[in-house]
Amino acid sequence: MTNQRHEELTVDVLVLGSGAAGLSAALYSAKKGLTVLVCEKSSHLGGTTALSNGMIWIPSSKQAQTAGIKDSIVNAETYLKGELAEFYQADFIDALLKDGPTAISELEDDTQVKFTLASAPDYHSSRVGGVDKGRALSPAPYDGRLLTKNDFNLIANPIRVLLGGMMISSSEINKFLNPFKSWDAFQHVMGRIGRYAFDRLEYRRGTELSGGNALIARFLISLRKLKVEIWTQAPLSEICIENGRAVGGLIDRQGTTIRVKARHGVILATGGFARNAALRVEISGPHQHSQTLVHEDVKGEAIQLARHLGASLDTEVASPGFWTPVSLLPTKSSEAQIVPYGWLDRGRPGVIAIGPNGRRFVNESNSYHDVCIGLFENGYPKDDRFYFICDYEFVKKRGMGQILPWPWTLSISGYERTGYIQVARSIKDLALKIGIDPDALETTVDHHNENVISGVDSEFGRGESAFNRALGDVSVGTKNPNLGPIRRGPFIALKIVPATLGTASGLKTDTESRVTRADGSPIQGLFACGNDMTSPMRGKYPGAGITIGPGIVFAYRAVEAILQESDHHEKRT
Repeated sequence: MTNQRHEELTVDVLVLGSGAAGLSAALYSAKKGLTVLVCEKSSHLGGTTALSNGMIWIPSSKQAQTAGIKDSIVNAETYLKGELAEFYQADFIDALLKDGPTAISELEDDTQVKFTLASAPDYHSSRVGGVDKGRALSPAPYDGRLLTKNDFNLIANPIRVLLGGMMISSSEINKFLNPFKSWDAFQHVMGRIGRYAFDRLEYRRGTELSGGNALIARFLISLRKLKVEIWTQAPLSEICIENGRAVGGLIDRQGTTIRVKARHGVILATGGFARNAALRVEISGPHQHSQTLVHEDVKGEAIQLARHLGASLDTEVASPGFWTPVSLLPTKSSEAQIVPYGWLDRGRPGVIAIGPNGRRFVNESNSYHDVCIGLFENGYPKDDRFYFICDYEFVKKRGMGQILPWPWTLSISGYERTGYIQVARSIKDLALKIGIDPDALETTVDHHNENVISGVDSEFGRGESAFNRALGDVSVGTKNPNLGPIRRGPFIALKIVPATLGTASGLKTDTESRVTRADGSPIQGLFACGNDMTSPMRGKYPGAGITIGPGIVFAYRAVEAILQESDHHEKRT
């Protein structure tokens, strides 16, 4: 530890990071009467959580039980054993499943943090133990006007908004796309726009918060009630160690280095390393990539500081990240805009994904993570010729990547000129434009169209699972609502690459979230949760919310360990 003198502050628990894991740890600690300081590197709160849908995967929650969902911890355990296979670690999964319902109930009890049951099925619900509904929860929407203006402005902006600042949830998308389809849709859209117009008279963006933004707002108002101190623009520069124990950290704030003493524990929850190019190369192995959708400040500093103390990385995972396909929109600047795999076009009938050999490589209606694993298994990044293929009728109806459906997009010619998409009158001409064998691509499209007629995807079983069917559309009038034809030119190709939604590899911990060394011994007083900790899902993606859900549960377990240790220490003294 440095000998330089610093300003000092003493708390019971020092929390680094303000995403769901960090704020959960702070809230659990404060509710138990511990003094807490939350330090966030960025100028805004929420990290990647604020950019996300904020969903959590927690089997047997009280929300599921109230809804009469037939499920059990044993059933969820069976599902995860099948999902994780050789990467299944019984002690971590037991901890997650056993404490999950309790952790969420404790989080909601006497706070503004609230979750509602989501309709999302497990991503492989046809697997033994999978369910079509009941394990995914969504943050309840929140009225941002209930926050002070300063606190409202502290919350990081979501990724996608309309009209320069209006959030809409996935359940509202169809109404916004078709506002004149029904009186209900028209009233809803006009009501939302009217409210947004009034919001902008006082606020920098809309105040009707949903998803991760709503979750962070709910955490924030709950922490304010408990008088928890929160610092922004306050990065960690050193973890302080005395006699082998983490006893605090050096925080750089407003030009001053402050030594924060933590009597009972330091909790790392800074979001992982996805924006650190060197760590990506070191940790990613065969899953090398350059794109990510995580918060721009997630650069792995806390992980590196812990490693300097002897902490070990845990890279025994199926994949170092959780993935989604993205496209790259050329801009006037040197960096292209990253466009996520969209709700409108994602796995819908009438689009296929093809690889360098001109053939399909995946069930397009499977999860975004599965699509990217398919990229890696079929030659990425050595060969990056992976595309979504569709016809103009598909784009007109559903959009594609950054392109919104008609009438929001009247012409795709501008996107073609910039090279964002490739367009051709025939499939063979399209293949030539994207460097794919023309005969191979034509055969693939012809075979797909035959599948549309028969209603059966003989290669990948598209449309057979509950998750697939959620992305189907019976209005296409085909035998299988997940399959739609690609028949009339112009035909369109959109290049896709994998990007992380978060990292799965991180610091090695025990089941109490204690950071451990290579020999398995814990660094006393030092904890990690969220993406700073290696995910108990080990790089598999069983269902919606498997990053934030475990992040909350292992934050709960970290605080429980702190409480037990502090209670034991008080009894000894």
